[in-house]
Parts: sequence; structure tokens; C-alpha cells
Amino acid sequence: MKILLATDGSDSARDAVDLLIRFPFPKNSSATVMAVIDDKKFSVDDSYGFDEDQYRLLQETEQTVHDESEQLLAAESARLRDAGWSGSTEIRKGDPAEEIIQAAEELQPDLVVLGSHGVSGMKHYLLGNVSDRVLRHACCSVLVVKPSPKLSTPAGSADQALPWRILMSYDDSEPAKKAIRLCASLPFDDNAEVNVVSVMPMVHMYRQDIRQQMNTIWQQQKHTRKEALKGAVSALQWSTPHVSSTLVESTDVSQAILDIAEKDAMDLVVLGYKGRSAVKRFLLGSITSRIVHHAPCSVMVVRN
Repeated sequence: MKILLATDGSDSARDAVDLLIRFPFPKNSSATVMAVIDDKKFSVDDSYGFDEDQYRLLQETEQTVHDESEQLLAAESARLRDAGWSGSTEIRKGDPAEEIIQAAEELQPDLVVLGSHGVSGMKHYLLGNVSDRVLRHACCSVLVVKPSPKLSTPAGSADQALPWRILMSYDDSEPAKKAIRLCASLPFDDNAEVNVVSVMPMVHMYRQDIRQQMNTIWQQQKHTRKEALKGAVSALQWSTPHVSSTLVESTDVSQAILDIAEKDAMDLVVLGYKGRSAVKRFLLGSITSRIVHHAPCSVMVVRN
């Protein structure tokens, strides 16, 4: 698997590196670790009235930031190499979100990995500006990493050795099937636990004749969804034997998934992204957006 990892030295970005080291990605995976220097912080025009000394100080500050970015990338890539990863490092200048999105276009990774918020993040459950924009516009799948006890505990400790708990949001669509295939390709150990959750959106009906008609259709759809879940579970059992399924009926699809993720203390939510049209193919749907923003754990959005 080819991964693009964006880092800014924040705690959230370090969590992203920890997840790469501890999560069971394929052994032949490689990572490009990149940092972006926000050039807006160092761009001035003549209207500022800077003298020669001020311009020199600004250039020295920019060089210092560049040197610190190199040190950061060297340290993070060393951590990955020690864990058996191969890859490279890259520094870019520009708007951080735009540069990450552009790098994904050029490098064509399978997955972009980044922290849920950077050094200016407000709260752990709110996406930062950079991660939010990358998630909305990246051309490939995106993994947004959030703080987790599994990532904060020392390697080798009892808590860190607990099995990975994965929630797969499944609706039998092509993106959902791709998410299943991706998850099935990961080298989980036999202790990993995967719950495939399918939520059927309920609609309140008031007239008796409509309710009766809807009930017949609903039961047919419910049977179809159960059969689809069986297929998803069968596909995932190639990766780990501990695969279960849950069929939920709810008027709020995203909240049902969020509730299960919190109740079962999931480490990762995986869901496929369905583009609505060619024009809007990079825009998140409301369900996906809400899950990513409010999930208590990391979230992987799988794109075609």
C-alpha cells in the first residue's frame, strides 16, 4: 500500500505516525512523509514598509522553519523505518491543504493519512481546517486519525496489545464493497474484531395504506440487506475470524453508526464514499461528514 502521510509536528500528527506503526498495514507498504510550510506567513509586499533588516529577519525565520521541518521529517521517517517501513520525505511551500491535495494528485497514493487537527485545533472532535479540506477534495481514500488510548500507550504494554476493533459501515453499494475488499486485504491477527454495521433509514408514514405498502417493501429490503451482510462477513473472514454483523433500523443513519462506535469502543470506523455526480464527486455527503467530524475514533473514508 502506498501512503501519503502529512505531518506538522502536532500531537495529532504524531498520533497519525503511531497509527501507521501499530496498525496492520500490508508489509510491503511505503510512506511519503510530507510537511508543508505555509508561505502566507512569510509573504509581504511593499505596503508593509519593511526595511532591509526586517526582510533579512523574515528570511532567516523562514529558513529556521524550513530547517525545523527537515528535522521533523527526519525524526518521523526514522520512526517509520525502525518499524519496517520504506519511503521518502518531502517539503512543500504553499497552502497546506492545497499542497497535500496536489501531492496526492501527483503521487497517486492509495491513502492519505493525517491528524484530525493541527497545532491550532480547537477540540478533539472537530476537524481542523486542513484535514477537513483534504478529506473533502482528495482524489483518493483518506484516513483521519484521532487521539486514542491505543496510540498513547507505550508499545508492548497490555493496553496497546488489545485487539483492533473495526466498525465497517456497509450498505451494499460499490464504495462499501471496495471498503470491505480493502479491509479484507489487511493482515489482521486472529484477535482483531470487525463489526459490519448496516443501517436501514426509516421514514415515518402516517396513512394506514401507505404503512402497509411500505411494510412489504421494507421487509424485502431488510431481507436483501441481511443477505448482503452475510456476503460482507464472509469476505472479511479471510482476514480475521472475529467478524460479526449488525442490522439497525434508524431515522438517523449517522447517529446510529456513531452510537455503536462509542458503545463498543471502536478503534476505527471504515466507510465507503459515494459521489453524487461528476461535478460533486469530491464533496462529502452529510452522513460521511458527520461521522468523520463526530466519531470518537479514527475514520477511514474509502474512495474509488
